[in-house]
Amino acid sequence: MPKPFVKAGTMNSIKVHNASVTYNQLPVLWDVDMDLPTGRLIGIVGQNGSGKSTLLKAIMGLVPLSSGNVKIFEQDLDTIRTEVAYVPQRESVDWNFPASVQEIVRMGRYQPGRLFQRLTKLDHQLVEDALKKVNMLSFKNRQIGELSGGQQQRVFIARALAQGAKLYLLDEPFVGVDVATEKAIMDLLIEMKKEGKTIVIVHHDLHSVTSLFDYLVMLNTRMIAHGAIDEVLTTENLNATFGGQLNLFAQLQQIIKERDFPIREKGFEEK
Repeated sequence: MPKPFVKAGTMNSIKVHNASVTYNQLPVLWDVDMDLPTGRLIGIVGQNGSGKSTLLKAIMGLVPLSSGNVKIFEQDLDTIRTEVAYVPQRESVDWNFPASVQEIVRMGRYQPGRLFQRLTKLDHQLVEDALKKVNMLSFKNRQIGELSGGQQQRVFIARALAQGAKLYLLDEPFVGVDVATEKAIMDLLIEMKKEGKTIVIVHHDLHSVTSLFDYLVMLNTRMIAHGAIDEVLTTENLNATFGGQLNLFAQLQQIIKERDFPIREKGFEEK
């Protein structure tokens, strides 16, 4: 089957319908519904334990759904898996695994049905190009466990790039990286968006959401809101997502003022 060409804005990249996930009979995600557009930089925000990482894992089929379903580009994941690249949290990876940087990135080129086939000249070129894009080519023979946290994150992003996917799911890619690495990664993701790729990022730093993303998902076990960032970043949604964190609201108020975002609720600005 030929790979579908997905033009930005022509269909949903991800459609989640009535999705719930439970651990030990306790809800981690509850009745989540969302349609995410293509060709956007999408942030997922929420408190610790709000289900952000679980949502990505559910989309990738890494945790079972208690109810509901997920579609990727209007298809089942199994039929379009090669079009989806997933970068997990750094702490979930065994960095003692005896593999070089180059070997890790090559994993992005292995596909179902070719696991035991030799990589082609084109495959090797795509791996090299991916390493160049994240400025890690000179480290290609280094063991992955010898790298810094930021370098390890770049390698896993390179593996995703080598895959040549259309949808990228990144779980807190900026945790443990320095400012220069964060900027380099963001610049790369912005370029990917310009190419029509869709990037979904679980993000922990609310102070930077307005400068990083153009679309936001706000989660607190259930879906609070999703949409264009200037439409969903409201007092009501913030309270439902991060209820009780008043100091955080005060800081966000200043961010919103600086960005000239509209204030939709009366009483949000100080008198």
